[in-house]
Amino acid sequence: MKEALVAEKQDVVLKNFLNGALKEIMSICEAQGASLFLIDAKSKELVLDAFYNRKKLDILGTRQRMGEGVSGKVIEFRQPILVKDIEKDSRFKRNGFTHYHTNSFISIPFLSSRGPIGLINLVDKSDGQAFTDKDFNCAVTMSKYFSTIIEDILLLAKMKEEWEVSHKQKASLEKYASVGKLAARVVHEINNPLDGIIRYTNMLLNHTTEHSVTKEYLIKIKNGLNRIANITRSLLDFSYQLNSNSSRKRRYSEVQVLIEDALEVLKGKRNGKIDIEKKYAEVLPRVVDMNLGYVFVNIIRNALEAMPAGGKLEISGGMRNSMLEVMIKDSGPGIAKEVMEHIFEPFFSTKSKEVGTGLGLSICKEVIDKYKGRIEVTSFPQEGSKFTILIPKRHLEND
Repeated sequence: MKEALVAEKQDVVLKNFLNGALKEIMSICEAQGASLFLIDAKSKELVLDAFYNRKKLDILGTRQRMGEGVSGKVIEFRQPILVKDIEKDSRFKRNGFTHYHTNSFISIPFLSSRGPIGLINLVDKSDGQAFTDKDFNCAVTMSKYFSTIIEDILLLAKMKEEWEVSHKQKASLEKYASVGKLAARVVHEINNPLDGIIRYTNMLLNHTTEHSVTKEYLIKIKNGLNRIANITRSLLDFSYQLNSNSSRKRRYSEVQVLIEDALEVLKGKRNGKIDIEKKYAEVLPRVVDMNLGYVFVNIIRNALEAMPAGGKLEISGGMRNSMLEVMIKDSGPGIAKEVMEHIFEPFFSTKSKEVGTGLGLSICKEVIDKYKGRIEVTSFPQEGSKFTILIPKRHLEND
């Protein structure tokens, strides 16, 4: 929701500037009529956003396809045009031009490095004559000048968006780091007596009669203690990821080897009905190992647990836009939309208390954050889940 509001605000700033630019060019070229079309990125259509004419026609919002009409062709070929007399110009028909007072017009696209943004049309020169080459050249020069400002507006918007994302990540890391430090202290205080209790419980079990009530209670105690031990181990992992700086050690690992090691570790969780399909690029660069194997183990474990009755596990590795991409996809029941929003939060889990601690994916996210990478998740009910891990080029060998 917040991202949508930010994007909407940026659009308003750009539209206001373009409207101002249109009025400025109108004034310089002494045009009494003008229109501003903006490109709708979704529909790939031109939408009339501003219209200035003495008749005050209510035609805002009019749409035109790319390549159709004068405006559509100007955008398609990204070239400005000057028409001195539409009656004598074989390139265009007069269709839709009847409400103008003269037969002459200028049409100029607004371009950025991302492509065309929109275009302006100038009509009805105030002296009733055709627009001249001087008018045309002046309008083109001004549009190029305004295009550089448009580029700056888009760049500033992008920088602001990146800063907000970075600031949000930093605040999140600082918050979790304090939790991690506290967790480490608590775990060390718990582990010493816990080890002793588990050891003595095992000794009692070895000296207790089979099928006795006492042994039954001791087994329940042992299961509870093991649960506590699992939580403390996860907390230590979580604390380590938040507070370590393992990127100083430039130790490289083969991605395929890390994945194969993860599959070997999880061999016991695979049933015979799970098919594993692996597809790697012919050449994969080695990656700086900052506990990436831990990420693979956790995500693959979740995928296997999502398919208790069997299914298909797909794993692929390659490059995407200079980033290492590893995709892990299962054919399980998928992740509900309301759950998706929380999967990377510490201690959030959909598993039973005996199985999940809710820290696995949180730790995965912290690991990938250290790479300045990201984890993309797509999932639909009954269609499985896909986790895509992306790691920037600077963490790959021979960068």
